[in-house]
Order: sequence, then C-alpha cells, then structure tokens
Amino acid sequence: MIQATARVLKNEIEIHVGGELWTARPVEATQEGLGRRIAALFSTDYHVLRPAPPDEVYATVSYRAKADEIRIQAGEDHWRTQSSAFGPMLVEYGGIRYTINERLTGRFAILNGTQPVALGQLGFRSCAIRDYPPELEIFLGLLSLGYVIRTLTWEMFG
Repeated sequence: MIQATARVLKNEIEIHVGGELWTARPVEATQEGLGRRIAALFSTDYHVLRPAPPDEVYATVSYRAKADEIRIQAGEDHWRTQSSAFGPMLVEYGGIRYTINERLTGRFAILNGTQPVALGQLGFRSCAIRDYPPELEIFLGLLSLGYVIRTLTWEMFG
C-alpha cells in the first residue's frame, strides 16, 4: 500500500511506498532567507527524497491549479496528468494511457481501459493507493504525492 500524508507543521509530506519512507519538501524550502519559509507554505512544487542516497533529490512533483494538472519529473522521465471538465483525469505511463475516475467521496480508481489497476482514497491531507501491480509502485507513489499537493492547494486557495 502507498500512503502519502502531509505533515503541515513540519512543512513536508511523508510517503510510505512499500517498505520505504520518502520525504517531500517544498522546493522553496532549500532557498536561503526568511521569505523562503513563507513561500514554502504556499508551494505547489515539491522535491522527493528517498532514503538511499540520502539528501539527493529523486524527483520533483508539481501541481498546476489552473490546468488541474499534476507534473512528475524523475530524472529524464516526465509525466503529467490531463484533466477534462466533468471527465476523468488521464495520464500516460510506460506507453499505456491510464484513466483516473474520481468520485465525490474521495475514492478513485486507476484504469487501463476498463480494467482497474489500482484503487485510491483521498483523506484529510492524505492519499492512499492500494491493489496495484508492483511495476507501478514508484510511479503511483509519486502520483499520490501529487494528489496530496492538489488537496493542500485546494485547501489554501479553494
């Protein structure tokens, strides 16, 4: 199971992916000065740090509210979701186009065609994803972070 949870007082998001604990911090948190703390509170761009190697940015995950778009960059790989008015969110990973159907209850399903490949649940500043194939674990861990950033953004500006 993947579990991403915002730790607002620490200004970070913890992501449990399999047996690993990842940490995501606002990009602005790495900058010098007092202004960085204020900017970090409203950040929609996060650096992901994995346990090995420590303190090295593994990926960057961003949320763009205007387009309702989650962007993920891990090394040379880039992915982004595409939203449509009153329709599902789409994302392409590994040459396969996935559909993310969301419900008002916070539950969502990630589908390959009509077959569910993962199930998710949004909570208060959290996102859980379960019942997924192992080859999607890292990607879905990053996507869960995107959903938490999206929820935080809606909380602040919605």
